[in-house]
Amino acid sequence: MILYDLVNARKTHFSPNSWRVRMALAHKGLAYEVRDVLFGDIPSINAGGDKLTIPTIAHNGRLVTDSWDIVRYLDETFPQTPRLIAPGADGQVLKFFQYWVQTTIHGGIARMILRDLYDRLDPADQPYFRASREKMYKQTLEALQAGREERVDAFRKSLQPMRLSLGHGPFVCGEQPGYADYLAFGGFQWARISSPFQLLAEDDVVHAWFERCLDLFDGAGRREAPAA
Repeated sequence: MILYDLVNARKTHFSPNSWRVRMALAHKGLAYEVRDVLFGDIPSINAGGDKLTIPTIAHNGRLVTDSWDIVRYLDETFPQTPRLIAPGADGQVLKFFQYWVQTTIHGGIARMILRDLYDRLDPADQPYFRASREKMYKQTLEALQAGREERVDAFRKSLQPMRLSLGHGPFVCGEQPGYADYLAFGGFQWARISSPFQLLAEDDVVHAWFERCLDLFDGAGRREAPAA
């Protein structure tokens, strides 16, 4: 199995959606090889075929893209390993949580780190990243990130649903981590690798949860150095 993953100028893997898949693969105990790519390399993964995104995996002659589809594929292809997405209503609730992560966690983090992330990209990726993100957010990266010191408290308050969940166990999924934890972890790992800005107060239960997640699977998350 091959995992195509984005790297910055330090060859550090920063994609939040890829980190979901990395943790899912570790949870299942599956071996894989990483192929590092830049944004400009993505079209060459499937030249002439359907457009892909990162993460993408290659397995048994098949390309699977999009983190949700990848994890569903892993569940279906390796049924003897721990399941990550339950069938039926439980899976739909997990999909709802993914949407909450994307809008609240990723959306909030993006407005505080994207200029820092840009600075750490490979120079070949910087023009594309600036143009695409400034079109998306309808402002410059500098304007997007400006005033984050005054806005970070509002972001921290938006995480209250996670704090309430963590009042029932060390992980969002309870006593043991599950895919909901990996969904949320990806966003905070994205920030940790891309920016030195402190998103979480050290006495926050979400901070303690993130530290526990970094230690999972023999410290897989800590192997990627944080932004300096």
